[in-house]
Amino acid sequence: MSRLPGVRTAATAACAAGATVVVLAVVSVAARGPRPSRLVDGALRAWARCWLRPAGARLEVAGRENLDARVAYVVVSNHQSNLDPIAHLAALPIPLRFLAMRGVFALPAVGAALRRLGMIEVDRSDPDGRAIADGTARALAAGASVLVYPEGGTSGDGTVGPFRSGAFRLAIANRVPIVPVATYGTRDVWPTDRNVITAGVVRIVVGDPIATSGMTDADVVALRDRVRAWVVAQVPLRD
Repeated sequence: MSRLPGVRTAATAACAAGATVVVLAVVSVAARGPRPSRLVDGALRAWARCWLRPAGARLEVAGRENLDARVAYVVVSNHQSNLDPIAHLAALPIPLRFLAMRGVFALPAVGAALRRLGMIEVDRSDPDGRAIADGTARALAAGASVLVYPEGGTSGDGTVGPFRSGAFRLAIANRVPIVPVATYGTRDVWPTDRNVITAGVVRIVVGDPIATSGMTDADVVALRDRVRAWVVAQVPLRD
């Protein structure tokens, strides 16, 4: 039994590597920027499932019915593990584009694929607000939703950290709804401080979209705090 986490980790890595090769090929041929595509977005979801199945990560999702794939949203979630974006790709029935760290864009082949998909590059140490705003606006205008982790990094202890205001300002500027999402259990499957996979349940709760039409920059802080309070209320004190 003590060797099982190592076996599970190796199986997850092998499946993920194979799926990545396939999805890179699909993206290189079919992706046309952030515009949603049944083929491309389906391939991304399949890629995510190829991570979750060998990992033994069992998804429990509440609130999927709150989402309409024909609507572009800014989706905000707390961030507990590197598994979060994979779980969100598999769980949320909408085309998603992400804000992703610059280091991921530096990976051979992967960076080119991310750019073809219209993912949005972020240098956490020196973020370019204009580039982020432009990339987000392009994705939303194309009909894709944009997923943001407003804590700015993964939680070290499972609690929900302070939210930054950027995602909420972007939603208001582009007049699209904010969708709050609470995520927990990913930290148990893939801890932030260890590259070891352990089976577990990942729970994702999707809240009601919050319309931003009519809001201005003066409403950013209140919107941010409202969303964070909702997320905190969904996440157990101990994950």
